[in-house]
Amino acid sequence: MKHISRLIFFLSISLVFNISYSEVPSINNYDEISENIFWNDLYPGGGWSLYCGYRFDNSFGVNEDYLFVIEHIYPVSRMLGFLNCESRRQCRLKKNSKFIRMEADMQNLYPVWQDANVARRNMTYGIIEGEDWRFENCDFERSLKFIEPRPLARGNISRSLLYMHTKYGLPLEKSMIDQLKRWNKEDLPSKQEKSRNNRIEEIQGVRNPYVDDPTLVDSI
Repeated sequence: MKHISRLIFFLSISLVFNISYSEVPSINNYDEISENIFWNDLYPGGGWSLYCGYRFDNSFGVNEDYLFVIEHIYPVSRMLGFLNCESRRQCRLKKNSKFIRMEADMQNLYPVWQDANVARRNMTYGIIEGEDWRFENCDFERSLKFIEPRPLARGNISRSLLYMHTKYGLPLEKSMIDQLKRWNKEDLPSKQEKSRNNRIEEIQGVRNPYVDDPTLVDSI
């Protein structure tokens, strides 16, 4: 029975993803996303950075105090390792269509403060004992092994990572999946996250089913 229910789950998820693929507009690559579409179309009225919750009020990812950049929640370096590519350039020159889709998928892209992006690098998300914030006025912690995002970012991060895991087969350790399931329950999709999901579908033709129905995460 467990195997049957698991099969039904993956078939239902595959159906959602396949329907999305059939409706994908002609957005070619990450450069096109980062240079034009992400800020101008996904956040035309501004928004808030993922890790620190800093506000940006225009479509260029800046305000008077901070510069914001685009963060891959599932790191590009791990995508490259999964596909046996030594660099983005190599994967692109090989015309690896899967990499091109993964790199440009806006369900995996969030605006973050530049300094937090540098501090995160490609480190794994996790829980760190104590409260030793790396930056003033930003609940962002880092140890030798993990970074711990603020509670209000954890649900977004979990649903993004699990989306990349189930859609593209990108690896996640079981302990990580268990933690992401907890974060998904502790920080349910907000109105902003749901609106963002709708907007990404309008622009790119893909939805994150875990934002639509967070209970799907339990079956992974």
